[in-house]
Amino acid sequence: MMTQPSLYSRVVVSLLALALSGFADLAGRAQDIMGGASVLAATAEVEAKLGKGIFTPAPNRAHAVKRFEKKTVARSVRAAHTQRQTTSTTSTTATPSNTQTTNNSGDTGSRRLESTRPLGGPARRVMGAEDYNRQGDDLFDAGQHDKAVEPYQQAVHMKADYVEAYVNLSETYFNLGRYDDAVAAGKQAIQLKPDLAAAYHALGNAYVKLDRSAEAMDALKQALNLDPNDNEARNSLSLVYYDQGVAAYNANKFDEALAAYQQAVALNPNNAEAQNNLGDVYRRQNKLAEAVAAYQRAVSLKPGSVDAYSDLSQTYDKLGKYPEAAEAYRQVIRLKPDDAEANNNMGYALGKSRRWAEAIVAFQRAIQLKPDYAEAYSNLGWAYNNAGNLTAAIEPLNKAIQLKPDLPEGHFNIGITYSRLKQLKEALAAFQKTVQLKPDWPAAQNNLGFAYGSLGKWKEAVAAHKEAIRLKPDYQGAHYNLGMAYLISGDKKKATDEYQILRTLNPNDADVLYRQIYNKPPPHP
Repeated sequence: MMTQPSLYSRVVVSLLALALSGFADLAGRAQDIMGGASVLAATAEVEAKLGKGIFTPAPNRAHAVKRFEKKTVARSVRAAHTQRQTTSTTSTTATPSNTQTTNNSGDTGSRRLESTRPLGGPARRVMGAEDYNRQGDDLFDAGQHDKAVEPYQQAVHMKADYVEAYVNLSETYFNLGRYDDAVAAGKQAIQLKPDLAAAYHALGNAYVKLDRSAEAMDALKQALNLDPNDNEARNSLSLVYYDQGVAAYNANKFDEALAAYQQAVALNPNNAEAQNNLGDVYRRQNKLAEAVAAYQRAVSLKPGSVDAYSDLSQTYDKLGKYPEAAEAYRQVIRLKPDDAEANNNMGYALGKSRRWAEAIVAFQRAIQLKPDYAEAYSNLGWAYNNAGNLTAAIEPLNKAIQLKPDLPEGHFNIGITYSRLKQLKEALAAFQKTVQLKPDWPAAQNNLGFAYGSLGKWKEAVAAHKEAIRLKPDYQGAHYNLGMAYLISGDKKKATDEYQILRTLNPNDADVLYRQIYNKPPPHP
């Protein structure tokens, strides 16, 4: 019968061998904690081997309204204007006091001139409504909008149903910033001709400037219904939806924001800001694949957008697409080389891609740009640990803790360094500090248990592993370690209970634990 000392010796030798080797096969099956490479010391755990990298997320930015930028609009009813007559089927002879007209039938008659200059001067024709409208057009086109108002007013005064002149007057008022007057003239045009797209367009533009978005939306929709090819109206309506999306997003009403931004980009797919904001909404709703697609459209439309590339890279990080995240961060750094956070986050993505040498360079650059960047120091130590340079890891990890004593990842990573350097008391102190700062971190509790076990404190080890499992019931590594702690403590029955749990969670871990308990291969059906 095996004695307790012989069991203890066998298990300890096995634990040390597993810890030193990293137990590669089982490590590949362990989970990451909080999106970063996490824990050590626990046998059969990739987190035990890698430590915890820190990603620095950018704060959620408030969306900014995109005010209707047009200060002036062009005339929209040029084709509707009656042109000055240049040929006639009649001939006219002017005399100082009358006009004689001969028509095609040969009849001759005479009438008084509507107006004359003083006797002896040439006759002068009185201007009609269309003449005033043309005069207004000339002034409008010359940019003299203040002078165009009076002739347009004369035109509608002389011809009350002159719908084109009302549209022109509305657009003139718009260009002068007299938006209420523009609304009144636009409404009058619509009353006279309810199917005139230009009138609704002019009215909608004025409503946009007055921040009367619901009325602007109705008018611009009608303009598009009447003239689907009116791209200016389409862009104006897109802007109304955009600003609705901004208001909803900033109020955390993400469903409403999503609907508004979707309308905005449907009307104007080339609006990079709308595409980027749509990505923000998807990201806040945790619809990450949709967010990536929107951000990709944003950067294709506006390759110089730091925000769009930054948002894209963060979303790739959340999806675990670390090579893509690293490349997106390269674009952020290309546009903004002095961005310390972008350098840190690129290093994080490179580390998660196991490109440790490149990660080290990125973290060093982040520290150069921001010498008090505690997270970057912790990450540099994390990278050195994984590159196998344990002694180099100690200095940046101590610096991280000095700069930010309440940084749990700094204590966690240096605990891994000490554990692998066999400085077991220092490792225990580091993991104790980690769980003091972050008691709900399962990986830290699990590594604390391993540190206790490494010093033969099995009662404390059992308590820590049980806490890790309470926090994360399907934590494979913690179940394995708890089984080992029970076994070394002499409680073979409880060790077997952990084996039974592991059979469902991770059959390979379960087989290893069974061999430790019974010193023979497990039975298989």
